[in-house]
Amino acid sequence: MKKFNILAIALVAGLLFFAVSPGRTQSTQLSPELDGKIWLDSSSAEKRAFLYGVGSATVLEYHIRAKHDEQPSRFVSGWVEVFKDQTWADVEKAVDSYYANNPGRLNEHVLHVIWQNMIKPNLKK
Repeated sequence: MKKFNILAIALVAGLLFFAVSPGRTQSTQLSPELDGKIWLDSSSAEKRAFLYGVGSATVLEYHIRAKHDEQPSRFVSGWVEVFKDQTWADVEKAVDSYYANNPGRLNEHVLHVIWQNMIKPNLKK
């Protein structure tokens, strides 16, 4: 019975802490799509963090699918093939150049730009 009371108190305390935590009391707003406007306003470190995160998740999916004898998507296999010998600085520069050369397309999502201009044209048929 004593264990139950301690567990119940801990559970209530945890729920109260979660309910009044600062992150929960502020209004929740979804982040905007990562388009060219946001990309160009981002620091190099932020751009590379984004690329590193997407790259890590993509390579992880690639290896998990390979382990289970499954075919990765064209995006995943294309990412691994196209970027295997490139640095994050190279990819960042290519995306920067795309937006600089296409100012009317700043509303395009960064991953769309990467797919259409870097991966898709270089996929092995």
